[in-house]
Amino acid sequence: MSWINDLDALASAGVIDFDAPAYIMGTRPRYYGNPALETIPDTLPQMNNQPKTDEFKPSKPKTGNPAWKKWLFGLMATAGIIFGASKLKFVKNLAGKITWANIKALPQIAWDGIKAGWKSLTGLFKKTTP
Repeated sequence: MSWINDLDALASAGVIDFDAPAYIMGTRPRYYGNPALETIPDTLPQMNNQPKTDEFKPSKPKTGNPAWKKWLFGLMATAGIIFGASKLKFVKNLAGKITWANIKALPQIAWDGIKAGWKSLTGLFKKTTP
């Protein structure tokens, strides 16, 4: 029945000009025009302790990242620095190989260096049989 009340409220407010529920259900209209029903007041009662403006105040402020995340990031950064330092030897060797004569071979030299680094990395995880 709430949709009927809603449509009657629309008719009472002058939004529609007929008995919409009767029209939808195919029955004889109960009224024509705008009936004098109770209207909804424009101002709603205010609840107590409501803010005047829209604001968000968290009950507990965040203090930042937990310690385990900081330690994990530190370990990952240290491992990255160590890995990068070990590859500086590769860069020095690559710089010695680059000349104007073999500039066309540069992609192959770089690819060989990448493959060598990958093999050395995967070699750490291979099983060795005693």
